[in-house]
Amino acid sequence: MLKNTPSTYGSVAKWLHWLTALWILAAYASILYLDWVLDGKGPQRGIFLRFHKGIGFSILIFVVLRLYWRATNPSPSLPQSMPKWQVTASHVSHFLLYFFLITMPLSGYIGNSNGVDYVLFKVASFKDTGIGIWIMGLFDVPYEKFEVPFDTFHYRIAGPFIFWVVIAVHAAAGLYHHYVEKDDVLKRMLPGKN
Repeated sequence: MLKNTPSTYGSVAKWLHWLTALWILAAYASILYLDWVLDGKGPQRGIFLRFHKGIGFSILIFVVLRLYWRATNPSPSLPQSMPKWQVTASHVSHFLLYFFLITMPLSGYIGNSNGVDYVLFKVASFKDTGIGIWIMGLFDVPYEKFEVPFDTFHYRIAGPFIFWVVIAVHAAAGLYHHYVEKDDVLKRMLPGKN
């Protein structure tokens, strides 16, 4: 079944969910390898940085697809037995997940002065796009100053700290529902038939 039902997610939603999760892990693994193993230097630096940027920008594209699919395929209902605070927490955590799934790749792209190189083609850097030129002209600010808050958000605030906490809370909630509440909240997103 491709589409969501009132009781479970369809194949498309599951694939989008787990592929996005794998891409997030790959983006973090590449940048952590670059920082921890290569110490940010060496001939492999460019390879891992290009890999990280390509995955990050691709996540942004995947999120647009996910949002479209979510808008056209309502999510299954939460269990009736869930307390109201858990329902609210679920909505808040999903909002935060999507917020960071959009803002992390977007802030990385805006703060990246070299664009995204997919080997077969290249996505121009934000500063070289029409909208980038227009926005920087509107605020009368050079790119070197314009990109600072985006870099700060991406590299110093959300990337190393906040996004991981939101992901951990999301995963922990799924495990809690599976092992403690023993409901189908996690099962309905797992691959295979439910």
